[in-house]
Amino acid sequence: MKRKQKSQDVVHNNNKQQKMDEIESEDSEEEVDDFEADEDSSPSDEVDESEDDFEDDVDTDSRMHSSDAVDSTTSSTKINKKTLFKPPSNDELNQLKETENLYHSSLFRMQITELLSEVSLKAKRQRQLENVFTTVKDILLDLPKGKAHELMEQDWLPKKIVKVPIYQSPESVKGRFQFFPPTEVKIVGSFLSRTCVKPGVNLDIAVTMPVECLQSKDNLNQRYLRKRALYLAVLAKHLKKKEEVEDLKFTYHHGSHYKPILVLQVKGDTGKPITVHLHVVAEEGMFKLHRFHVNKNNIRNQWYHGQTQEVEEDDQPTTPVYNMAILSDLTLTQNTDHLTSILGNSQGIREGIHLLKVWLHQRELNMGYGGFSGYILSMYVAYLLSKRRLNYMMSSYQVFRNTLLNLSKSDWTTQGITFCDDNMDSQRPLLSDFLETFDVVFVDVTGYYNICASMNKSCYNRVRYEAGQAMLMLDDHSLDSFSLFFMTPLPFLRTFDNVFHIRNLSCLEAAVTKFDLTDRVMDLGGDMVATVTPSLITVLQRSLDRRIKLLQVKQESTPQWNIKEDPPKPGCQGQITVGVLLNPDTCTSILDKGPPADSPEAEDFRDFWGEKSELRRFKDGSICEAVVWMEANSEISKKRTVCSVAVKHILKRQAGIPPESLCFIGPQLDPLLYLPVKTKKGMKSYGTGEEESTAIMHTYDSLCKILRNLKDMPLTINSTQGTSPVFRFTEVFPALEATSPQQLAGEAGSIQCPKPNKPLPPYTPVHKITCLMEGSGKWPDEIEPFRRLKAAFHIALGKTLSSEHSLVVRTTPGYVDVKKNNYIFRVELSYLREIALAKSHRTPEGMMKMRDTPESLELEKQMVALPKLTSTLHGLQQQHNTFSGAVRLAKRWVSSQLLCDHIRDEAIELMVAQIYISPNPFSVPNSPLVGFLRFLHLLSHHDWSRTPLLVNLNQEFTAGDYAEISSKFSKDRKTLPLMFIATPGDKLSSHWTTGLPTAPILQRLLLLAKESLNVLESQLHSSQLVDTTDFKQIFRPPMEIYDVVVHLRQKMLPRQNQAVDITDETNIPLHVYNMSCEAMPVYEFDPVQMYLSELRAAYGEYALFFHDRYGGNLIGVIWKPQAFNKTAFSVNRIAGKMPTSQNTDKHTEVQIVGNVEAILEDFQVLGGGLVSRVEIKKWNFESDQ
Repeated sequence: MKRKQKSQDVVHNNNKQQKMDEIESEDSEEEVDDFEADEDSSPSDEVDESEDDFEDDVDTDSRMHSSDAVDSTTSSTKINKKTLFKPPSNDELNQLKETENLYHSSLFRMQITELLSEVSLKAKRQRQLENVFTTVKDILLDLPKGKAHELMEQDWLPKKIVKVPIYQSPESVKGRFQFFPPTEVKIVGSFLSRTCVKPGVNLDIAVTMPVECLQSKDNLNQRYLRKRALYLAVLAKHLKKKEEVEDLKFTYHHGSHYKPILVLQVKGDTGKPITVHLHVVAEEGMFKLHRFHVNKNNIRNQWYHGQTQEVEEDDQPTTPVYNMAILSDLTLTQNTDHLTSILGNSQGIREGIHLLKVWLHQRELNMGYGGFSGYILSMYVAYLLSKRRLNYMMSSYQVFRNTLLNLSKSDWTTQGITFCDDNMDSQRPLLSDFLETFDVVFVDVTGYYNICASMNKSCYNRVRYEAGQAMLMLDDHSLDSFSLFFMTPLPFLRTFDNVFHIRNLSCLEAAVTKFDLTDRVMDLGGDMVATVTPSLITVLQRSLDRRIKLLQVKQESTPQWNIKEDPPKPGCQGQITVGVLLNPDTCTSILDKGPPADSPEAEDFRDFWGEKSELRRFKDGSICEAVVWMEANSEISKKRTVCSVAVKHILKRQAGIPPESLCFIGPQLDPLLYLPVKTKKGMKSYGTGEEESTAIMHTYDSLCKILRNLKDMPLTINSTQGTSPVFRFTEVFPALEATSPQQLAGEAGSIQCPKPNKPLPPYTPVHKITCLMEGSGKWPDEIEPFRRLKAAFHIALGKTLSSEHSLVVRTTPGYVDVKKNNYIFRVELSYLREIALAKSHRTPEGMMKMRDTPESLELEKQMVALPKLTSTLHGLQQQHNTFSGAVRLAKRWVSSQLLCDHIRDEAIELMVAQIYISPNPFSVPNSPLVGFLRFLHLLSHHDWSRTPLLVNLNQEFTAGDYAEISSKFSKDRKTLPLMFIATPGDKLSSHWTTGLPTAPILQRLLLLAKESLNVLESQLHSSQLVDTTDFKQIFRPPMEIYDVVVHLRQKMLPRQNQAVDITDETNIPLHVYNMSCEAMPVYEFDPVQMYLSELRAAYGEYALFFHDRYGGNLIGVIWKPQAFNKTAFSVNRIAGKMPTSQNTDKHTEVQIVGNVEAILEDFQVLGGGLVSRVEIKKWNFESDQ
């Protein structure tokens, strides 16, 4: 007995200690903002504001938990060897096996486990919510009874305190209303089913309106919905007086204006308020469900339109949306109980729902009217459980994966799904009845209510598409699936290639008439947007057809308003936003081919397209209907707007929406790539320069053919490869032919010179070509003789090209400049042995050793790495024709911020290439604007200090490469470049970012990218977006940070027509076509770059210099503070300094300090004729001088 009693005491003490530990751990938990809006709660402004903090919350808690783990480990007792090397238990073995079979890696499993711990509701928070429920319940049940009033007479409600939260049109309605305290107050929603996730956890409470408040015919003419709103207003009036309630607002449940709810901020135990959503519902059994059959009418036509003539019920139009709005209240209890019972106590199922909600939230698919809410998602998981496609033994990851798999393969638009398999009720509608009425069908357990009644087809198709993409990512083990699924948001603008807004929504009244939707307007209570949207989707889908892969109408976030304010009018959102994912193969096609002229479908095609349709004969001899949108020789940038032209036409014809009400997002940044050029016939159409790149490539190909076929050279040329950006299609402004008349005068021999006292000729770049020569054993073994022999080859090459092919050449020891078709090419002969010779080093003992030198590394970069990179990026442009536009916008932006000399062009090109090679979780961008937006996001949000950027060119990386690079990066992080960009040809050194950018420049670049992204997205989102919106704002650099600004003379800038802002003073060069000249034009002449080189050579130790190479007329100067510290006098270090004396106790010491005034004067002298003035923005040297 004593032994037994002793064991019981031990057990009791252990249990007591365990409870104490649990309490302490709960009390020590840091409160984190809740993540996900409740299933039965529409997203609020508070939720939207907390979205951006999600990653920070997770990171903070992760660090907190990891530190706790370390503390507990260090404080624990020493583990003996038997415990340390104990074989794994069965549970541990099962866990290891499950990780191996189901997860990509153990890291992925740990990440999911940590995420679930962060987004799941803690026990302490649950108790707080339960306490708040008790408080609210007691308040509501104790409310006094009110007086009876006519339903349409609402003057008894104090308008200064609260207004009825429903739009009442028409105002006249029969019936009486009297407030009675609720018969029941209970918890519903995701908190009840334990599927809510943070941040944004809301406590959903259903308040049952007593039978005494309702009458038998309240199902008609919005009577029930108006009484429901009045009941909610009375609750708000009473709750406003309670000290426990901090704030009161109204909002719409899932965006439906039929279903207002009351949002309370109730004081919690910790002082942090808890959000409560009050839903008013009718008592169960108040109305027969068959009254709200999908094919029945409950809004009388004569009442809504103010007609006096009576109409038989059978002749009334059906009101399915109105019926579903009431059924959602009537079936709430049954569906909630059914969901809770099916989910049971399975932790894996609930955690799987948590993961799915996070995934859905990051894609912005769960918000607003018609969104794929968390409630629908939970019900779908319950549906899969009921159909045995999921089971209760599955882990959270299995539930997540299998749900997405089933979702991607289902089709609720043509087949639909239902919980109700019972055919006993003959009055219950058939599944086919729902499919004929609604776009998306998911029937609840009662068989009457369609859970997806408000969802349109485009939203559901987007969910299916994302589920399919998720399955592809899960099967690719090289991807960081966790980050792509749960940590990366997919904003609408960065997700879709083209986005357009429909403004001036008053034009939708014409669309209602065109589509004959008058009855649907009545069904939706006057919501024009919700009425017209399904028809717009159908028309747009047909008109764009093969040009797009996906189309979605954006769900707008649900508004909240003060209880004193009038409710928003249905469909009062500022605009309708539509996004499309383009099919890259067909999106720029200028022609839509229709059916043969003699087919039955031809008439329908002509009726759809109207006057745009015409008969055309095709190459195969067929005569078909067709629509031609623009000329075949239109610029590529113009062809990208074909979809916008088609949409404007079809919406005008089919919906009566005028083109001026449409605003397309796509070509807004194209003007940054325009190059104004004059011709004798007027301004030349340069477009965005893609045609010029193609012209240069054609000339390059013909020159390469000549080089490879040269017969008189001692050694043949094995291969040729262009290395200039234009051959990668990444030159911001591809060169025009060098035919400006300004270059024809002042010739000196065969080489032209600029005219004195005249504006500079336009800048003409050279296009570099590297030619690898065949092998030979006769090359010298010393570097100097080698280069002398190579110079002789260049002389021979120049003579051959000039004599045999009549090309204008200029020969130097290091290269041959060739003029062909008025383009300038710089041909440089190379031999790989030169790299080895540059590495050779003779020791004092006479031994030859190989070591990397700056010279050898630069040779290797120019002869091997750069040609390979150029070839690869050229191929990438052939695959994705918007790569060129995106990378050129990125380089233009970096240069406009005066940072182009502080980061290599190749690094920018690789970052943009990463967006196209590894776009997940997005699709490959098919718009330069979208590519640029993603570049700004990648640059500003990538963790450069902790994560290398792995650009998998040509998909050459292996799993071993990923592991090797990560290991090397972690081990040698302090010695590696700040921006580490690894490619298959450069895995461990990142030679494109070695030395550049420096830490201050990188910090500045990331800040500018983040702010530019925010500004540009806010401009594109704005309802005030017009054609005159200034999108060049982010391309104008802030000059406040610079200490000195050097202003340059406009007429001395050879690239002035490339500037961001073209003014009246800008000299636009005259371009002459088909002009032949035997002289070599002025090329590679840019006085600004020469001036900058001199400044950096002379004063690089004193300051950093910043300039926009593309037409910039300013040079920003930032002093290096350490360069102006007083130092000991030295004759060798007197340049740019002046002596100063410092008195000490014993003697006077002469020191030197930077002479700022002299340096500024030198800036003016060195730039004589180029510099107009030197402006001092800051002066911080008073203490020293």
